[in-house]
Amino acid sequence: MVATSTRIVLGDATPGSEVLWRDFETWEPVFGDVRDLIAESQGRVELAISGNAFRELLRTGIIRDILLGTRRMAPDDKVTSVKLHMERGVTAMCGDGGNDCGALRAAHVGIALSEAEASIVSPFSTSNRSIFSCVELLKQGRAALATSFAGYKYLMMYGATMAWLELVQYYFSVIASQWLWIMYDGFVTVGLSFALTLAKPAPNLARLRPTARLLGPQTLASAIGPIFINLAFFVGAVAMLFRESFFKCREFDAASINTAYWWLLGDNFEAEVIGLVALFQFINSSIPFSFGYRFRAAFYRNWVHLAMYTGMMGFASFLVLAGPNRLSCVFRVNCGSAKYLEANGYGGGWDEAVNGVYNNPWEHNIMPVNFRIKLFVYILANCAANILYERFVVLGRFFGCFSPK
Repeated sequence: MVATSTRIVLGDATPGSEVLWRDFETWEPVFGDVRDLIAESQGRVELAISGNAFRELLRTGIIRDILLGTRRMAPDDKVTSVKLHMERGVTAMCGDGGNDCGALRAAHVGIALSEAEASIVSPFSTSNRSIFSCVELLKQGRAALATSFAGYKYLMMYGATMAWLELVQYYFSVIASQWLWIMYDGFVTVGLSFALTLAKPAPNLARLRPTARLLGPQTLASAIGPIFINLAFFVGAVAMLFRESFFKCREFDAASINTAYWWLLGDNFEAEVIGLVALFQFINSSIPFSFGYRFRAAFYRNWVHLAMYTGMMGFASFLVLAGPNRLSCVFRVNCGSAKYLEANGYGGGWDEAVNGVYNNPWEHNIMPVNFRIKLFVYILANCAANILYERFVVLGRFFGCFSPK
């Protein structure tokens, strides 16, 4: 299909002879090098050649300079045409699976336009017998590549943030509670990593390609930026805790406990604050990496991820803001020994198996309400910083210029 104003030049040859070019409208011969004709026409000339002309141009090497699209060819010529295109870059081929089986198999990506559910000669098949299936395949492929990189960056961020968490814990000789660790590794990371993979492709095919460079500037900026943002907020959270009056004379003294008994190292304010900040960082980091941008649908179209994220953020917010309750005591957050809770007006009936012993001299780690609110707002600022960094810095104009054209 060409524009009505385009000049058509036909090429034909008998075996072993030169290619003869004729104007389609006047049938007059066209002399000279056809490559010069194309260059001078500035896109207003299209060539149509026979099978013999194709083979002759292949023999002389001219075909590589003028090849665009091919159709209605012998099976072997189709294979040759596909291989010529493959010399220039990644090549897709679509066909009905008849005499183009060889070309479908030879291409980097083959799409069989067939009523069958699957094709033995092509990795992809569709019942929609239209070349627009190629556009759909490109959208799905780009979305899959962008999603793979999102999962890679999320796990990279998880590992680095976990390293900061371990480093801060080691400095204070504390360890976040056992159930917080189960939440990190068993629910948050596994659940959100899976949910990220359920993103749908963008409705329209973008002009740019997603990056395929693991160590490219955009990938590194997206993965490393949140790591240092999280570290800064880690340090800020600890500094904020040490400025609070309720924390005075309640610093955890690991010298009084055998650190081999790690489960005794979580009943303190340091481990509580560090563990809660890390929990929000692990949960929230999935949102920046789920932005649709150009290749995936908007993050709110991924209902599974949105539901999991909302549920986990709500649960983590409850842990921070709520007073002593059965759930927070399981996580050793805002809780204390049964004796302390009953003596300070938190009711009775506390589970002795959970609240029997609290491993610090003051027998609790209940944060004052005003500090809980302050810590919660601070954590939300951490979440917002990561989201804004991804949206306006990584996906903004500066790093956007590194996207493949």
